[in-house]
Amino acid sequence: MSLELAKITSLTILKIFLMSSKLLASVDQDCLNSSFYIKNISVDLTKESINEAKYQAEQKSKLIGFKRLTNRLMIKNKELNFNKIDISSLVDYLKINKEANSDKRYLANFDICFNRNLVINFFRKNKLQYAETYREPIAVLPIFKGPRGFVLWDEKDNWYLNWLNKLKNIDGLVKLKLAKGNFSLKRILTANVLLKSNENQIKKLINNENTNALILVVAEPILMRDGKTYLSTFGKFYNKSGKLQSTIYRNSTPLKRTSSFYNVDKTLLDKEVSNMIKSIEINWKKNNLIDTRIYNEVDLIIPIANIKSTSLKKKLLFNDKSIIVNSTSGFEDQGFLKIQNEIIFYKKKTKNTFENLKRSSFNSSKKLKYEENLILIQKNTNVWPNILNILEKLPFVIEVNIISLTNSQGRIIVKFMGNKKTFFQAVFEKKLNFKDLNSQQYVLIN
Repeated sequence: MSLELAKITSLTILKIFLMSSKLLASVDQDCLNSSFYIKNISVDLTKESINEAKYQAEQKSKLIGFKRLTNRLMIKNKELNFNKIDISSLVDYLKINKEANSDKRYLANFDICFNRNLVINFFRKNKLQYAETYREPIAVLPIFKGPRGFVLWDEKDNWYLNWLNKLKNIDGLVKLKLAKGNFSLKRILTANVLLKSNENQIKKLINNENTNALILVVAEPILMRDGKTYLSTFGKFYNKSGKLQSTIYRNSTPLKRTSSFYNVDKTLLDKEVSNMIKSIEINWKKNNLIDTRIYNEVDLIIPIANIKSTSLKKKLLFNDKSIIVNSTSGFEDQGFLKIQNEIIFYKKKTKNTFENLKRSSFNSSKKLKYEENLILIQKNTNVWPNILNILEKLPFVIEVNIISLTNSQGRIIVKFMGNKKTFFQAVFEKKLNFKDLNSQQYVLIN
């Protein structure tokens, strides 16, 4: 080992690791899980001085990181001239994971958090389309059909092994995880059962993997009547109910030799795995593409449902300081009640009373007397701010305007970039499902 290499491997700058620890402590936790956080960028540069080597290494890592970022968010990033982009201005922070150096050589591994707002403004300025919504994880189960039958759950199988290795390093918006099954499922779930789309068994597998979908990825060498051989590959997509929704990929590749029918080239299998992952990723981005050239809006109705009701056990008079009811079980410890047209705030509750009242809240009208057995209700007031918060944080939303708010519902106008399909796909991923009322208004149904 050369003296210079020995220096590199033995010298790890302590103060830099201390600096790295400080950076890690101040990291914005949102970026750690976001579409704009790029991990594990390795650089190795030798220059005239260590300072120059370190500076150039940081610049190179930012360039590598931005290329990976745009590859993740855009369908095609080849249209970008990276040499003309001030990438440093788009970086929030650069985190050093590890580093070592000699007098002229610098090695390091970085994570980079790009500033989301600045990157989006860059896309807007250049009228670029992008996506940033992550897809909930999908389970993937490889099946290889060879001359001797089906092979699955076998780590010695090259098709399975390729998927196992590729999914460890996936860096896109679609999170794919290898289906591992369990002892009982592996006994029941044969390839024939799966490929015949047995809904109950596929649903069991999806539940076991804790995902909401499954993709069966199948590879099969085929011998045609003319003597030519091909590798046939396809993917079947199943929803959380175990129902087959679509075939998401299909391809046939000629095999160079007839003998390949019995021993398919590992490189070809590797290429097909990459192509299938790329196809899944592109389809997801197409369905969630934010077109910065298009401005749109939707009119949304948010119902505010009752969460609890009870009835008066005793008459309620206009000057009473407490409300006596049959039960306060299930009501908030403090909050608002409604009786007929009046909204009443209470500061605390007991088993059968609401105490410390503020009558006629929100300028609601009250009566001098409410008779026994009248119903009091409490609204689910948390749903309103929670939904507003979700909508305001969507990456392409420009503005959320509250039009009206009543006891039973709220109405808002959301202005955003892109088309309505992208908008409703994104909110569905956030567990919000809207129904089209009249092509003009949409109502929340869950």
